[in-house]
Amino acid sequence: MEHKVSYAMWVLQEPIQYAALLFMAGMYTIKITQLLKKPFPPEKAELKGDRVTGSFHSLFNVLRPWDMESTQKHLYFYGEFIIFHVAVALTIGSTFFMPLVPQIMTPTLTVVIMVFMVLAALIGLRRIYRRLTVPEIRIISTPDDYFAIILMTAFFGVGVITMWTWLEGKVETFWMWAFFAMTTFFLIYVPFSKISHYVLYPFGRVNFGMIFGGRGILNRGNQEITWKP
Repeated sequence: MEHKVSYAMWVLQEPIQYAALLFMAGMYTIKITQLLKKPFPPEKAELKGDRVTGSFHSLFNVLRPWDMESTQKHLYFYGEFIIFHVAVALTIGSTFFMPLVPQIMTPTLTVVIMVFMVLAALIGLRRIYRRLTVPEIRIISTPDDYFAIILMTAFFGVGVITMWTWLEGKVETFWMWAFFAMTTFFLIYVPFSKISHYVLYPFGRVNFGMIFGGRGILNRGNQEITWKP
């Protein structure tokens, strides 16, 4: 399959996207640098556990759905979480694979990406519905929450059509333009939105783990600790 595109499309797919990626990296560097300068809140409670073990326990809590009440009771929430984030990785990845290494985007891989996009779009629609109808979620939702999930859902929808045209050998269509324009927008927008929670996540979880690890709450299996919370 030929993958030649116009000069304008090439500019959007490569130089503009690289510039947006560098901008995002710069914003994250500033944000992480600022976070690293902030001291952890002082611990006033008596040290009764291992703060390092607690921080690791907390940091990797996302890999233990049985430890979280929400996913323990509703395991499908965790399934949605995994599918949605894998779809994000595959979708962003495809915007680099198509212009740089199009041979990787075989029909099989393209279909796999499409499947994840479809599932992620459906999950996005469900999340929008829940934000609008569940009182306890609606009351804590901000305009950025609605904007982000609606835009992500639309992004997956456009991505599905783009992958379909790619399968048909069409490498420069309206949908391809829309897909890469949305990708560029996301790279610029994400550092200023709640989507950047994955950058803040390690700091929050480590801090949480150090506090409750030090208090012995996350170390109940440690035989050397005699104090029982």
